[in-house]
Amino acid sequence: MQNRLIMGGTAILTQPFIDERNKRVDKDTARASRNRTIGKILAGTAVGCVVRGCIYNLIEKTSGIIKGGDKWSNLLTPRSTTNMSEKVFNNMIRNYRTALSTIIAMVVMLGTNVLLDVPLTTMISNYLNKRDAKKKQNGVLPVENNQINNNTDIRTKIHNKFNISKGGNT
Repeated sequence: MQNRLIMGGTAILTQPFIDERNKRVDKDTARASRNRTIGKILAGTAVGCVVRGCIYNLIEKTSGIIKGGDKWSNLLTPRSTTNMSEKVFNNMIRNYRTALSTIIAMVVMLGTNVLLDVPLTTMISNYLNKRDAKKKQNGVLPVENNQINNNTDIRTKIHNKFNISKGGNT
C-alpha cells in the first residue's frame, strides 16, 4: 500500500503538468487530457490502496502462529512453520504475508480495475471538465480557437512558417 501511495503521489505531481503543456494539441485538448490523467491517478491510487490494505489485513489475520488445531487465525499459515524458532518464524511470516497479499491483490485488482477504477476515473474526469467549462464561461480560462476552417488559413500558416512572400516577388 505504501508503494502505491508513493507512485500515486509522484504521478499526481508530475503527469498533469506534462499533459497540460503538450505543444502538439490545442489548449482544450490538453486540459481534457490533464483532467483524464488526474482522474486515473486519483481513482487508481485510492482503489489500489484500499484493495491492498484490506487484503494485507485479511492475510495478517489468517496467518498467525499455529497453537493447537486449525483455526481462522492460522488458516493461511504454512504448516511447515510449526518447528521454527519465534525469530525465524517472524521473519519468514513477514515475507510470506507480503508476497501472498501482493499476489492476491493483483488478482483482485484485475476485477476492480473494470468495476471501480473505470467508472471512478470517468466521474472525476467529467467533474473536472465541467469545472473547466464553467471557468471558461466566467472568463477565468482563455477561450482557444485553434481549429483551421479553410484552405486560406493553411496557406497563410505555410507562408508564415517558411517565410514565403505573398505577392510572388521577393
